[in-house]
Amino acid sequence: MVATLGDYHVHALGHGEGEFTLGRLEEFALQAHKAGLAELGLAEHDELLHRFDGEVWASACRGNRPISLRLGLEVSFRPGRLREIRALATRYPFDYLIGSVHDLDGWPFDHPDYREGYQAWEIDELYREYFRVVAQAAQSGLFDVIGHLDLVKVFGYRSRRPVVELAAAALQAIADAGLAVEINTAGLFKPAAEIYPAEELLRACLARGIPITFGSDAHRAAEVGRELWRAAALARRVGYRSYVRFRRRRAELVPL
Repeated sequence: MVATLGDYHVHALGHGEGEFTLGRLEEFALQAHKAGLAELGLAEHDELLHRFDGEVWASACRGNRPISLRLGLEVSFRPGRLREIRALATRYPFDYLIGSVHDLDGWPFDHPDYREGYQAWEIDELYREYFRVVAQAAQSGLFDVIGHLDLVKVFGYRSRRPVVELAAAALQAIADAGLAVEINTAGLFKPAAEIYPAEELLRACLARGIPITFGSDAHRAAEVGRELWRAAALARRVGYRSYVRFRRRRAELVPL
């Protein structure tokens, strides 16, 4: 089931602990091949873009291997960063940009060192605020993919009201902007113990005609392609029969 998939959410630099070398990129590519993937999409965190080496990337792309390499960027979206993000998007010939919300008003809610911040919120209000910023990311016109759509559940704090209701405006903004949503398996290895997005949110995406990509959120080579078969199975179960690949910011539908 994974044989034609691409892993579009991979960080060779990790959170800064990795080195951007040809050898490290080859490790990631080899693991992608072992996982049976057709494409590997490198999407470093934007704050580490200064450590990206275009010559090393070009050398990796010239290598003779059975998978295709794509260049992405995961951008931490904040409402005040629009001009900065536009400039980042022109730095390299990116195939796609992932827009992700990792913090709210400076609070990095997905970082375990700041987990106590959840205690300051009524949980449904937190979900509303999170999805409000996700909607702004979609409306910015800067991205091709929205990353880990319901990341706010990372530590297992679940909304009391139906999450589809709280996310409705964000889902409509994503659909109106023609963006894809990724099915990201990293949530399986967090306290949430669930793929991003939850099945009910993915069904709501399908109902709105929102396409999908796949990502492991790998920060080490061994994590590339991790549990993507479960992501593909989830997608088919809710009714998806295609996903999208990107090249130079242009999407192509591929049968699932």
